[in-house]
Amino acid sequence: MRLLVMGAAALLAATMALIAGARAQQTKDETDHSVPSKGQPVGLAPAIQPPRSQPNSALGFYNQGSVHLNLKEYDGAIADLDEAIKLDPKHVFALNARGLAYQSKGLNDRAIEDFNQAIALNAKNANIFTNRGRALRSKGRYDSAIADFDRAIELNPNYAAAFFGRGLAYQDKAQWDFDAYLNEGRYEDLAIRDYDAAIRLNPKNAAAFNNRAVVLVSLRQYDRAIKDYDEALRLEPNNGLYLKNRGNAFRIVGKYAPAIADLRKALTLKVDEPVKKQIETALKELGVPG
Repeated sequence: MRLLVMGAAALLAATMALIAGARAQQTKDETDHSVPSKGQPVGLAPAIQPPRSQPNSALGFYNQGSVHLNLKEYDGAIADLDEAIKLDPKHVFALNARGLAYQSKGLNDRAIEDFNQAIALNAKNANIFTNRGRALRSKGRYDSAIADFDRAIELNPNYAAAFFGRGLAYQDKAQWDFDAYLNEGRYEDLAIRDYDAAIRLNPKNAAAFNNRAVVLVSLRQYDRAIKDYDEALRLEPNNGLYLKNRGNAFRIVGKYAPAIADLRKALTLKVDEPVKKQIETALKELGVPG
């Protein structure tokens, strides 16, 4: 009887470790909120050159705002873009850029308002639909986000960022949407399809490899997931999040030595506080002293 109890306890511990490892997998958003400077509007084909900007003109303020946005100086960007839009209320690219600045500050409702105005003025720009899709996804409006990514892909079938964004939206829908419970595996498969496309179009997108691996872990395809983490880390060897994710995948399949090695290395790298605590907890559960 004692052996049976001990066996049941070991099985329960192993099951809990597997669940904890699977839940510890985290996606990454590759969103780049920077915009070109020197007059190159967001989403405009590089071959099309805008007119030379003049100081205190709408284009001049747009250029200044773009510089602030590239430097992640979001308040300065918004101030300059406000001036650009006052001078030219139909400046599509200033509206789009200001939407990105608001989105970067977590003000997704304000961002969506700007993207809505930009789309009303130019409904043929895949970049703006992708930006609005990202903001809608951040608010949990997954179906609306997917519709925007769909439209972006219709406008530009080779737009890797739109496939990546839609993959994230499908991934979120798989985790949080009740419809996913009635369609088990459907949204995971759609997410993988989109990450496949994003990687085909941009093979150096480490975040896409990481995120596809997260989906594969949820489907218990651990060997494939670890291969994707390997590739993500080949592209970004010092990414603490990817190391933490691979470490947890190793942990799930019982490869404790590489799991500990990955988690220990991740702890030496720059990671945010919640990720750091997850790593410390995982190491503690693996019996590694702090």
